Amino acid sequence: MKKLFLLFILIPITNCFSQEQERWMLNSESSVIKYEAKHLLHKWEGINEKIKGVFLLKNNAGKIAVAANISDFDTGISNRDSNTLRVLNALEYPQVKFYSDKILISENVISFEGELDFHGVKIKKNIEANYFIKNSSINIEGNFPIQLTDFDIKLPSLMLVKMDNIANIKYKLIFEMNK
Repeated sequence: MKKLFLLFILIPITNCFSQEQERWMLNSESSVIKYEAKHLLHKWEGINEKIKGVFLLKNNAGKIAVAANISDFDTGISNRDSNTLRVLNALEYPQVKFYSDKILISENVISFEGELDFHGVKIKKNIEANYFIKNSSINIEGNFPIQLTDFDIKLPSLMLVKMDNIANIKYKLIFEMNK
């Protein structure tokens, strides 16, 4: 059901672009998004290996759309994961999404000027990443910080101390030519 829902989101995005563009689909089996968060007493990371996305290119210009379900992030501790779903109100805001149609490509660096949609809040975000082309795939890797309170997230606390407001997002996205 989730895959069908995501297709309804991504198909209109991909169909609105010119057929002259190269269409690269995200290889969900090889791609990953991680978040790192911390509290005074400990740090943890959540890993999502079920990402969906599309990258459209034409003459060093392009558009990218990536989406990940909040419920697919795994920290390895089910209690922490269920608390995360509650804090992020994942029933109302089930996905985190990024979209950009302003992309700059240089020798080994790619820059995205786009919109990060998380917890019902859309924020303009500039993201710079390393990329390389290997065989018939485009590999994009990087990281960036976010401030959780910018997305109207109430920081949870443990022993009367709130978790840090900054979460670091790391990603490895592998796109393959759509044949």
